[in-house]
Amino acid sequence: MQTTFVPNQTSSPVSAERAADWKPSDVESDLEKGQPYGKTYTKNMWYYALPSNKLKKGEIESKVMLGEPIVIGRDNEGKLFALRDICPHQAVPLSAGPFDGKELMCPFHGWKFDTSGTCTEVPSLCSDQKMNLCKIRTANYPVKEVLDSIWVYFGDTVNEADLPEVPYAPGLDGLKYRKNTVTLQLPTHIDYAVAALIDTAHVPYVHKSWWWRSAKSVKEKTKTYVPSGTGWTMVKHQPSKHSLAFKLIGKYLETEISFRLPGCRREYLTFNGTTFLAGITTLTPVDETHTELNHTTYWTLPIPKIVANPVLDYFVTTFLKQDQTLALMQENIINKYKPRLIMTIKDAGTPGHWYFLLKKEWNAATSEKRPFVNPIKETKLRWKT
Repeated sequence: MQTTFVPNQTSSPVSAERAADWKPSDVESDLEKGQPYGKTYTKNMWYYALPSNKLKKGEIESKVMLGEPIVIGRDNEGKLFALRDICPHQAVPLSAGPFDGKELMCPFHGWKFDTSGTCTEVPSLCSDQKMNLCKIRTANYPVKEVLDSIWVYFGDTVNEADLPEVPYAPGLDGLKYRKNTVTLQLPTHIDYAVAALIDTAHVPYVHKSWWWRSAKSVKEKTKTYVPSGTGWTMVKHQPSKHSLAFKLIGKYLETEISFRLPGCRREYLTFNGTTFLAGITTLTPVDETHTELNHTTYWTLPIPKIVANPVLDYFVTTFLKQDQTLALMQENIINKYKPRLIMTIKDAGTPGHWYFLLKKEWNAATSEKRPFVNPIKETKLRWKT
C-alpha cells in the first residue's frame, strides 16, 4: 500500500526503493552516516499560521515562519492574504503601518501595497514623475483556511491545483463543532519537536498528572500502522484505559491517530462510531532553533465554549508545558555539549525514523519534479508505555 502525490528545495534525496526497504535493524548503520536532526525544513508544504478567529476583517497579523517575516491579513471582504513582511524600498515591516482593508502602507515613506504585494502608490512622486509601480512587489504566499485554521504554503510558486492537501484534523466531515487552540513556543528545531510529538514511550514519564497515566501503569502495546497521505495512520483501535477519562467513557470508545508532514499529529475519538472529539497538533518552524506548537481541539458535543475553553486551556496547557520543560532541558544540553544521540529505538522510535524518510523523499520528489512515493509499509509495532 503506497500513496503518491505530484508535488511541485530539497535535502539529500533518498530513493523510494531504499526508503521502502528500511527495517528497524538498520538503525546502527544509519547512525554511522550521521544524525539528520536540525538540518533542513520540509519545503513545498502547508504550515499552520494561526486560528481563524484571531484575524477579523480588516486586520493583519505579523509572524516569523521558517525564518521569514510574514504578514497575514483579511481584507474588508474577508479574503485572506499572506505577504513577505518587508517593504522593498527600505526594508521596514509593512505590518508596522496602517491597513485600511485594501492596502498596507509602509510607515517609513507611505508607499502602499495591495493584498497581492504589488505597490500601488509612491506619495513622494510629483505629477510629472513616472514610475512603473507594478514592478515593485513584495512576495506573496498561498494561504488557505481549513476547519477555522489558517495555513500558509512555503515552496515553489505553482498552480493552486498542484498544491498538496492541508493536513486538517480528521473525523469532522459533515459535523458541527466548536474549537479551542493553545499555543506555545519550543526552543528547538522542528525535527526535535516532531520526534517528541510522535514519540509514545515518553508519555508515562513526562506527562505525570493525576488525570493521566504514570510510569507505574506501563504495559506492552501492539499497534498497526499503514502508510497514508504524506505520513502514516495508526489503525483505529480502543484507546488506553490508563487515564481516568477513558476509564469512565467505556468500551464503545475508539480512536485513530495519524501523522502528516511537515509536522502534524492528528487524532479523533468516536463513541458508537460518531466523532465527539478531534484534534491536531501542528509544528511550525519560527527559525532554526525555535518552533511554534499549536494544538487545536474540536468537539461536537453541545458544550458551549464558555464552559469548555477554561477546562481545555488548563488540561492542554498543563500537558504541553510538560513537553516544553523537557525541550528546554534538551536544547540546553544540545547547544552546549553537542552530544551524539541514539536516534531510534526499536519499535517505539520507529515513527521517528519514518519522519526523516518521509521528509527526504518529499524533498527529493519536489526537487526532481516527480511523484512522491510514501516510503512506509504496513507494519505492526510493539512497545511498552
